[in-house]
Amino acid sequence: MTRRYVRLSTTLAITLTTALSVTACGDDSEPSSGGGPADPDAPVTISVSNMPTTEFPEQREAFERRLDEFAADHENITVEAQEIEWEADTFQAMLAGGTMPTVMQVPFTEIGALISRGQVADVTDHLGETDALDRLSPTVMEVVTDGEDRVWGVPIAAYTMGLLYNRSLFEQAGLDPDAPPQTWDDVRAAAQAIDAGTDAQGFATMTLDNTGGWILTTMSYAFGSTLESDDGGTATVDNPATESVLDFYRSLRWDDDAMGSNFLLNYDDAVNAFASGQVGMLVQGADNYSNMVVNRGMPAEDFGVAPLPQADDGIGTLGGGTIAVVNPRATPEEIAAALEWIDFYHFQKYTDETVAVANAEASAADGLAIGAPELPVVDAELYAQYLDWIAAEVNVPRENFELYLSTVEEVPLIPEPAVKAQELYATLDTVVQAVLTREDADIAQLLGDAQSTHQAAIDAG
Repeated sequence: MTRRYVRLSTTLAITLTTALSVTACGDDSEPSSGGGPADPDAPVTISVSNMPTTEFPEQREAFERRLDEFAADHENITVEAQEIEWEADTFQAMLAGGTMPTVMQVPFTEIGALISRGQVADVTDHLGETDALDRLSPTVMEVVTDGEDRVWGVPIAAYTMGLLYNRSLFEQAGLDPDAPPQTWDDVRAAAQAIDAGTDAQGFATMTLDNTGGWILTTMSYAFGSTLESDDGGTATVDNPATESVLDFYRSLRWDDDAMGSNFLLNYDDAVNAFASGQVGMLVQGADNYSNMVVNRGMPAEDFGVAPLPQADDGIGTLGGGTIAVVNPRATPEEIAAALEWIDFYHFQKYTDETVAVANAEASAADGLAIGAPELPVVDAELYAQYLDWIAAEVNVPRENFELYLSTVEEVPLIPEPAVKAQELYATLDTVVQAVLTREDADIAQLLGDAQSTHQAAIDAG
């Protein structure tokens, strides 16, 4: 398997170089290259986004406390916090008007376009100046690294899509909950067993509110294809991998009758059915432990998660998360200060045992899950040290997720489609619905029509 779908391609790197050399910010100002050493003692002021609003007093108080702690440790750095959050429809005006904060949080889906337009700073030369940022997970760093090994942001939270399964239903169906499916044939066999041996349906997928297309995209990656070209300019919806996914759905639905009787499911419908034991398996975010157990009341011992199975030609799993980026006009001193803040606020728990334990104790006291399965943003050694520090507070049965936890960084992480993803998902919702509700649905025709629809959406700009 190749990771070219995650790392920025050489073509994009060339595009980026051109964009940086001409203009990047929507006005006549040149972005800073971020190059050159920073004076570590120079007074500098930076602004940061995502300060909690007054509607969340406890979170805001905690944020302000961290600001004070940072100020005490960094006398030459002044941090001005702002409540502003990422909005795609206002970002360009913010950047052109010079109001983008020095540090801003953006979703994984946006980073490729921001890099290609030169709208974030190159932070490569300053990563080694902080405690944890030169020890980030190689898996998540792929998302912010271009073809020339330049780094354009810091992933601060990440997740992968996986196969959620109900361990109790597996046992009832005579399946081993500690040996979850690792191939799609295994998934189908497990779905048949659950449907035959329990009162639950074996497998479910969402179909409404863009979720059907979202999961179909995820499954297409696992079967061997993205749904857009690397540059987002060409739809690739009509491909053999996606056709195979739809054939898989059709087999489960019409041959095995293992997908129940309701084929109009939105997100809440599907996750509520899973959490309540009505569904044996569901493709969903592997970080869903808290959502299912803490928020929706699923028994902790019933929650299972496995890596998303990969077909022989599979290219990886859909992933997402949040990236802290730096204003492209930032000076070397501002970039260095920005990374100091990112390191302090988001990563100190990985390098300071006192902070790690205090955070875990506070979260446990609030009834939150400690030690839930996730995609670590730091390297394996640093993450293992963190887990050792907080071991006394872990309240999650991590032994139930052994396969996922031991392989999470082995499956390539592929972002969502970069261009008009939600429009694509809406188009594909109807394709999934058709396959599940019409036994004679023409999959080739459905994909051909979806291909034309999405290409038209891309071309419309």
